[in-house]
Amino acid sequence: MSIMLNVLTGLYSWGSSIDTILIQWEQIGVFRYALPFLLIFAVVFGILQKSGILGEDTKGVNVVVAMAVALLALQFEYIPEFFATIFPYAGIGIAILLVFLILTGLFH
Repeated sequence: MSIMLNVLTGLYSWGSSIDTILIQWEQIGVFRYALPFLLIFAVVFGILQKSGILGEDTKGVNVVVAMAVALLALQFEYIPEFFATIFPYAGIGIAILLVFLILTGLFH
């Protein structure tokens, strides 16, 4: 809790707010390129590690393949647009599911 308080205090003491920081991140492409890259990289790397398609103890090769796939996926505008479309709806769906689970647990 104190870490979060320190972060928020630091942001306000620098004259920034969360809104300002999120707008700056959007302007430099964190949400359009960096986060989809990390998501694709993590999913591909996890699949390669668990499946063992490339053999045993090939972590370095898995990293290179996952990085190449993630970068190639972001080459076209389809992936950032897809993520920008799907995740707001997914967030709403998760919120509705959570409310349903809470109400079910309350009355069951």
